[in-house]
Amino acid sequence: MEIIRDLDALARHPYPVTAIGNFDGVHLGHRAILNAAIDRARAAGGTAFALTFDPLPAKLLAPARAPRLILTPDDKLELLRLSGIDGVIVLNFTLELSLLPPRDFVREYLCRKIGVREVVEGQNFRFGHNRAGTPAVMVELGRELGFETDVVGPVKVDGIEVSSTKVREAIAVGDMHRAARLMGRYHFLAGPVVRGRERGRTIGFPTANLASETECLPPDGVYATRVILDDGVYPSITNVGMRPTFAESARSIEAHIFDFTRDIYGQRIKLELIERIRPEQKFATPEALKAQIAVDLSKAREILSAA
Repeated sequence: MEIIRDLDALARHPYPVTAIGNFDGVHLGHRAILNAAIDRARAAGGTAFALTFDPLPAKLLAPARAPRLILTPDDKLELLRLSGIDGVIVLNFTLELSLLPPRDFVREYLCRKIGVREVVEGQNFRFGHNRAGTPAVMVELGRELGFETDVVGPVKVDGIEVSSTKVREAIAVGDMHRAARLMGRYHFLAGPVVRGRERGRTIGFPTANLASETECLPPDGVYATRVILDDGVYPSITNVGMRPTFAESARSIEAHIFDFTRDIYGQRIKLELIERIRPEQKFATPEALKAQIAVDLSKAREILSAA
């Protein structure tokens, strides 16, 4: 997959079809848009691009209200690659870009720099100054400037219209099953394994301490999880929270990988969140915590065997 960050250096491609959006989460709604672009490009012997923005526009324009990202930029690119798209155009979103009227944005970026023949977008996508560019505006601009526009309708799962907002809402309440249904995959956290206080090791449950680069975290609690390393996927159980039994003051994400003894400090891992087992709680003694962990381990194994 080609990654393009400098549109001025973009070579001409045959019959460019461009799916445009933020694509945070690369959920089932996004995949419907991407699949439509791929299908149209293949039918015309062309090239399917995804055009996205970095940073997310809200991060620049309204940082206090900006949502927590479901994916890191690198993880988003990886999932876009797995969608089968031919290339991803990453536009640096700046204040100057935000001030462009919809027509100027389309004419300068989509037409002049990409040479787009078809644009594919979701019905909720907005572009241009003050978000004035609606799907209807894109259709009209396409007629004027010489490209076709395909507006992909909503995807619904269990009666819920799939969106990044709905995914975030599910993660925020610890409903990992609903999040997975909306995304077509389990939500994962990604980042390096760092050294912690090694509390788990002292009670017989060594853990990998994840420094999450992923912003969209679930609520504190104990989760059945899977750790994804370069060489495979490993069942695990993870505590997210403040470790109240030990009166810790900083939130941590600690994964105990079943039957695993290797040193993975410094490695970047992905931690799939399969199901929330229980909220985090304070225990009177480390021994009481250890007894509960044994119960949690049994429950996590049961969940993971059926996942």
